[in-house]
Amino acid sequence: MTVTDTDTDRSQPPVYAEIAARVRELAAHERLDSGDRLPPERELARLLGVSRTSLREALTALRVNGEIEVRRGNGIYLLRSPSETISPIPADLREQHPGLPALGEVRNALEALAAELAAIRRTDGDLVSIVEAIRTMDDEISQGGHGIAGDRMFHSAILAAAANPALSALLDQLADGANRIAAASLQRPGQPPRSLSAHRLILEAIVVRDSDLASRLMRKHLDLTGEIDG
Repeated sequence: MTVTDTDTDRSQPPVYAEIAARVRELAAHERLDSGDRLPPERELARLLGVSRTSLREALTALRVNGEIEVRRGNGIYLLRSPSETISPIPADLREQHPGLPALGEVRNALEALAAELAAIRRTDGDLVSIVEAIRTMDDEISQGGHGIAGDRMFHSAILAAAANPALSALLDQLADGANRIAAASLQRPGQPPRSLSAHRLILEAIVVRDSDLASRLMRKHLDLTGEIDG
C-alpha cells in the first residue's frame, strides 16, 4: 500500500502509524540493530517517499514507544531492533468487549486534552504527584510486575493537574473500559518499560509547560499502547 499524506480512510491505520511501520521495515531490511543510526531525516523522508512533516509525526510515535532516540545534532538511533516490536493487544479482548475500540478512541482524545491542560495549569504539587506515580511504576516493574498501579496513578495525577471537573467526570465514566485496555496492554511482555519511558517524556513536556507536545505525546502513547488486533 502506498502511503500518502492525504489518506483519510478511517478503515486504515493513521498515516503516521503506516510510516512508522515502514521505518521499521527499512531498519529490518538494512539489518540495523539496537544502537545503530537511521538515515538522516531528509534522506529518510526521501527513501520512504513522504513529507518531512509526516515523517516527524511517525518518529514521534516511535520515540513515544521507546523504539528510537533522537539525539539533537547527532541523528536518529534505534533503541531496539525491529524484531523486538510488540504486537497489538490480542483480538479476544475486542471479542469479549466489542465496544472497547470506540471507547478507547474517545478516552485517548480526552486524555490528550488532560495532558494539554496539565501542562498549562500544573502546580509544583501536581509535579510531585506525577513523579511519584512514575517512581511507583518503576518500582513495580523492577520487582517483576506490570506497573498497572503506577500507570493508573500517573493518569490520575495528570487529570488532577488538568483541573477540569467536566473532563474528570467524562473520563470517570470511561474508567472501567480504559482500565481493561491498560491492563491488557501492560501484560504484554516488554510493554511496561516502554510505557514507563513514554510517561517520562510526557512529564518532561508538562514540566516545561509545552502543552502541544504534552498532548501529542499522550495521544500517540495511548494510540500505540491501546491498539487492539483485528
